[in-house]
Amino acid sequence: MPEAGVDFVPAARLRVLPGGAAAPAAGAVRIFLMGGDALARAGVMSLLAGHDGCTVVGDDEPGPRALAALRAHRPDVLVLHAPRDPREVAALLDGIDPALPVLTVGGCEPDARCAQSLHGHLPATTTARQLAAAVSLAAAGYALTRGRPPATTDGGGAADRPRGKTSVSDVPPDALTDREGEVLDLVSRGLSNTEIAQSLTLSEHTVKTHVQNLLHKLRLRNRVHVAIYAFEAGLR
Repeated sequence: MPEAGVDFVPAARLRVLPGGAAAPAAGAVRIFLMGGDALARAGVMSLLAGHDGCTVVGDDEPGPRALAALRAHRPDVLVLHAPRDPREVAALLDGIDPALPVLTVGGCEPDARCAQSLHGHLPATTTARQLAAAVSLAAAGYALTRGRPPATTDGGGAADRPRGKTSVSDVPPDALTDREGEVLDLVSRGLSNTEIAQSLTLSEHTVKTHVQNLLHKLRLRNRVHVAIYAFEAGLR
């Protein structure tokens, strides 16, 4: 379940962006973190360090040096932390590769000039788990948009999506055991193997085995595709 007071996943819809970045074939999603506060950047990097599906390849404050670092590191996702105003976001987007997925976290909300170029805006109260899940989806070419909770009947919630139809696997969710379903849910929420082990009271070795079996059974390449599978199958 999402953390108390945060309606991140239930209040989000997913859309595939034309020309979105492809999911990495293997390994963790490479993140570049940009923000004006060095201490805050260090905090975000520390939070993400425990997530198996993410690795921060660089960070810097906005400016020419950061843009040069982006070209050198070639990350899968750019996370812009606490932008001060929409003009800062618009100027940044003008200077980077339009195919690079960008997420903003905290700070101002982007305005209409740049909202369509972003893969999502997350509030300052976003947790490390939620950010890790959003980064994985952005790397796969998805974007988060505001919507209504799944209890509504306007077609925006998980309960209204068809179950079992996904673009990444033809194996239906019914083929999973109860334990595999639990592991899938936790992986799709961005939890690391350590956190899954704590949640299910299992050893990390057992969790790692469950994750590998899950990927093999669903014929998925990595944890990014697990998140996509969960959303598209109507499990989230």
